[in-house]
Amino acid sequence: MLDDKSRPLLNRRAFLQGLGALTVLPAAIALSERAAGAASRPSGPWVKQGLLVRSRRPLDLETPMGLLGDDLTPIPHFFVRTHHDEPQITASHWRLALEGLVRRPRSWTLADLRQLPAHEVTAVLQCSGNGRAFYRPRVPGVPWERGAVGNARWRGARLRDVLEACGLEAEAAHVVLQGADQPVLPSTPRFGRSIPLAKALHPDTLLAYEMNGEPLPVLHGHPVRAVVPGWVGDDWVKWLTTLRVQADPFDGFFYQTAYRYPRQPVSPGSAVKPEDMGPMDELVVKSLITGPLQGARVPRAGLPIRGVAWSGGGIPVTRVEVSVDDGLHWADATLLGEAQPYAWRRWAFDWMPAAGQPGGLLRLRARATDARGRVQPTEPSPWNPSGYQWNTADTVEVTLDA
Repeated sequence: MLDDKSRPLLNRRAFLQGLGALTVLPAAIALSERAAGAASRPSGPWVKQGLLVRSRRPLDLETPMGLLGDDLTPIPHFFVRTHHDEPQITASHWRLALEGLVRRPRSWTLADLRQLPAHEVTAVLQCSGNGRAFYRPRVPGVPWERGAVGNARWRGARLRDVLEACGLEAEAAHVVLQGADQPVLPSTPRFGRSIPLAKALHPDTLLAYEMNGEPLPVLHGHPVRAVVPGWVGDDWVKWLTTLRVQADPFDGFFYQTAYRYPRQPVSPGSAVKPEDMGPMDELVVKSLITGPLQGARVPRAGLPIRGVAWSGGGIPVTRVEVSVDDGLHWADATLLGEAQPYAWRRWAFDWMPAAGQPGGLLRLRARATDARGRVQPTEPSPWNPSGYQWNTADTVEVTLDA
């Protein structure tokens, strides 16, 4: 994974030249969100919640920024990512098969999991493609903008307890996670992922059956999903039905072909050989401006700027900086609440225009730094063929009253 500190910063002119079309993206965000809100919502409960439909089948729903300012993202506002149609599963008939390199293969019921010690973790879930719409040249995939992310409190059994109850063979090195969702076409591969055994045995990796204190909803993986905190969302497999312990990583499409990232930087628009790609693991450091919203008019009485920030690998954010002049000057925001390893942290910055400050366009930016020293870059995120891990310093345009 690329280290943000190793990426050279551009000066302002080079940044704007290299960014090209990205400088107009805040306006594009507003137009896209209005268009999605007005024309793209099918019937369904998410209509009342204001989620943006990025795909109808399979269902992919994005959260507008105005709904992301809380410590925990309410379930009705939480983004939805699916690869196939959601399966119809009743908790009473659900079973989780544990097979492969274990001494005692068995099938687990939800009641069995609830008999194990429950563990709780608050963690950010973000789709790897969050921000894909901002890459230039454009890349294929769900055109997520900023809201394919949420922060929730997850509760369930430790995956480690389930694995150890069945006894691991000496050759065990990876755990394959497979769900009950079935592709519409027989030729389409089923969704599955594998994680290294060390991550599977981590005490915070869960088989979650609750979300924000409620039973896991269907769209979020009912009755049980994987929670792999600090890692990208493609590892958080929903509707789990099979755990397979094996010596090698999963050999399926969604591990060997999809959700891969270049091992080295590549030129925008270039093809990348499969052998030069590798799986993603940790989230990258990132912040979002959740208020004011794109296109807002702000009074001269002052501008409260609010947002959230997080990082990957269980490393907390230690600093958020805000700029009101497109990155020419930066000032520290105030971090709110307690730092938690996997959760996002809210931040606040109150700006007052100086006497004589002219009205007109303001380009707000925010960047985060984590305890490992990784800094959210101000230049465009490294281009990659699938548009993963966008974490360029967030940008919102507003108009200051004259």
